[in-house]
Amino acid sequence: MSLQETFIENLKYYRRAAGFSQKDLSVLLNKGYNYINSIEGASSFPPPAVIDEIANILKIEVEVLFMRDACPKNLASSFKRKWGETFKTTLVSRVRSEIERTCEELL
Repeated sequence: MSLQETFIENLKYYRRAAGFSQKDLSVLLNKGYNYINSIEGASSFPPPAVIDEIANILKIEVEVLFMRDACPKNLASSFKRKWGETFKTTLVSRVRSEIERTCEELL
């Protein structure tokens, strides 16, 4: 997941958690009504000053908007990327071993 994708998912999560629509947040930023839509749609990216304003409005620290584990969707994606194959391999190995052990006991 790219930094922009991480930012977008965190923005969506914290905007919704604060109870703001895209239009509400755009208005609070004194931007056009579809400004946040263009950011969340990945057609634009806000400059640092606007990112600071967004964080202030959402009552979060700026760095939270860029953290890979700051919202459930990003956390799941990060976990899957980091542990997915390891977890899958371990689980399959354990299941296979248990099936083999059970078959040996029954035969």
